[in-house]
Amino acid sequence: MALVEDMDRTVLVIDSSQHIRRLFSTLLGALDVKDVREARSPDQAAGHIREMAPHLVILDLPRDSTEALLFVHRLRKGEFGDARVPVLALSASTHHAVLETAWESGIDEVIGKPLSAIDIIHRAGWLLEQGAAKSSEPVSKAAE
Repeated sequence: MALVEDMDRTVLVIDSSQHIRRLFSTLLGALDVKDVREARSPDQAAGHIREMAPHLVILDLPRDSTEALLFVHRLRKGEFGDARVPVLALSASTHHAVLETAWESGIDEVIGKPLSAIDIIHRAGWLLEQGAAKSSEPVSKAAE
């Protein structure tokens, strides 16, 4: 896996647990991400996205994931921020119905809990690279 080199990357981590948010800040340092913003909820995150342009959003999917899935749906519709920003979700369940719902809402990747540092670094790095490739492409009329 390659590091995301020569680019200043911003990542937004959305999780109700301060411990998990800090853990991600530390792990993203392995990818040379220096700007990690934190939000306790999707509502708080929407305000952050309006102020910044994250290159990756990492989002917790709690058991009642309605608020989180609505956030991703609104993001993909372009209500705030770049609709193409990659979204990595964390889920206690990797049941096929949960994964299907996540992907239908616009989530790019899902990591099951318990979390693995190697898996987080690998998937976040891959999504940052994919996001860089997407952002260099022209925006299609459908995404506008």
